[in-house]
Amino acid sequence: MKTKIRFVLTLLSLIILVAGCLLPPTQEPERVLTVEISVPQNEIDQGHIFDLKLTLSNPGKFNVRVTRVVLPAEIMNASRYVGSEPALTLKQNQAGEGLVEMDLTIAPVGTEILLFRFEANQSGLIRGQGSVVTDNKTYPFQAEVQVVGVNPEGWQPGVSPAQTPIPLGRIPWQAVVQIEAVVDVDGRKQVGWSGSGTIISKDGLILTNAHVVLSDRFYRVVDLIVSLTVADDAPPVQSYYASIVQADNSLDIAIIKPYADMNNNPINYDLLNLPFVPLGNSNDLELGESINILGYPGIGGRTITLTSGEVSGFTAEDPYGNRAFIKTSGTIAGGNSGGLAVNSRGELIGVPTEIGSGDLGNAIVDCRALLDTNRDGYIDDNDSCVPTGGFINALRPINLATDLITAARNGEVTIATDTTVGESFDHSGEVIFEDDFSDPNSGWDSVVDEAGTAKYEDGEYTISVIEPMYFIYADQEYLYDSIFIETELRVVDSVGDGDFGFICGLRGDELTVLEISEDGYYSIWKQSGSEVSFLVDWEYSQEVAAGGPFQLGAQCGRDELILVLNGQVLARAVDQDYLPGSVGMMAGTFDNPGIKVAFDNLKIMIP
Repeated sequence: MKTKIRFVLTLLSLIILVAGCLLPPTQEPERVLTVEISVPQNEIDQGHIFDLKLTLSNPGKFNVRVTRVVLPAEIMNASRYVGSEPALTLKQNQAGEGLVEMDLTIAPVGTEILLFRFEANQSGLIRGQGSVVTDNKTYPFQAEVQVVGVNPEGWQPGVSPAQTPIPLGRIPWQAVVQIEAVVDVDGRKQVGWSGSGTIISKDGLILTNAHVVLSDRFYRVVDLIVSLTVADDAPPVQSYYASIVQADNSLDIAIIKPYADMNNNPINYDLLNLPFVPLGNSNDLELGESINILGYPGIGGRTITLTSGEVSGFTAEDPYGNRAFIKTSGTIAGGNSGGLAVNSRGELIGVPTEIGSGDLGNAIVDCRALLDTNRDGYIDDNDSCVPTGGFINALRPINLATDLITAARNGEVTIATDTTVGESFDHSGEVIFEDDFSDPNSGWDSVVDEAGTAKYEDGEYTISVIEPMYFIYADQEYLYDSIFIETELRVVDSVGDGDFGFICGLRGDELTVLEISEDGYYSIWKQSGSEVSFLVDWEYSQEVAAGGPFQLGAQCGRDELILVLNGQVLARAVDQDYLPGSVGMMAGTFDNPGIKVAFDNLKIMIP
């Protein structure tokens, strides 16, 4: 009996063991994801574009399903979300985080890249944690971006309640301010330029021009000083440090607001009671109507200046319509840029701006050079300079600033520095030369010296510049009245601020350059002997800042000079003195040497 029982038990154990082998416990396959984040390592200028790139890789043997991406609240709150590649729907939750719901399957050994583009609005170190969520796990990541500009870290302008202005009369000089831009030159702070502004709320909203308060490629604005007009016969009195609330470089309109007094004490906006002007309606203006312009001229004296004139016409401009500019019969000194233009009732109807239309719009009579921007070893009037005086004969209508004013009153901060034209370009024509650089005897010089190299290399043509403040070009002689050159271009070795593009009209010591830069700018300039003049000064572009590879083109002719990026017009200029000459490729450096650029699949065409 005992033996039989032992046998039964043993048989039962065997059955269980065999069954266990045939039917193993169910196990979830291991699903693994690696998340790599890429953000700019260099400082980002306030108002400029930066990318947050997530590289999602699956090193395992099973599919991984991504269901959500969470972007840091700190970046969402300090920046303006521009878009993503691929296009994704992003929503912001109550915690301020950016949420992207998705159904993305990544196969074994597969990789997906998600790129999120932002415009930096708040200065300071922006650091926050985000995450990538899959079906079975959450993968956190840390993002950190350093943004520099005039707005102190953490500063918020606050809401400006509806206010009724105290009447200031037909000439409201009390509401006019002088604005000084403090710039950083080699680590030293100094006033770079000045302009004018108009107080439009008692808690200190000030309307001005964007170019008065924004940095450009060479001059970084680190602070703004607002000086109040205390008497019509005395210089203005420095009163506040101010930050940018709204700025639109394309409109050349900005709104700033004080954040501290001259002793760096924070502003209590409830106690401010500044004089301000009512807003008028620029659409009601008629030809011949009298207007008064007030501002600080920058030349010919330090006190406020009144210029009287009449509405002499209107200028159309896409996309702003038939009243993009108001032309005036008065000639306004350049320092008035950003100042006040009122109708006979003392209502603000326009902002004098140096980018105005007309023969006097670009007549700069006083230009302060602070840096050697043309790389000739001298700081002089041939460098890209800060215009401190000139003449204006056009106003931006106040109606074009309505949206910016509304956003500023709501306490929103938005800084848009992109001035890309965005027009499609038709470059059809007869191809007279093509080169994929596979043949080292196709006609381009090979140069190697202490300044750099220009040579055929691995089926491309490369230019390396190893000296600071230097540029190298390679050219061929095609003497046509109008010519178009196009190439594929990529940066092989980056230095952060290098420039590259095309030369044309090369004759002796004369040439024209159409180019872009690593830090997101483009320009058109010409050199004649030792003199350099900018036909289009350095302007910022989101498309350039996004990085290459690029499809870059340039049309050169006396009728027009056009710089084209990826089929879109970046810049146009006219140079009546342009003469045909050799054309070619170029690359250069400023402070940082060592850039290397590769060109491929080049075409030269004529209309």
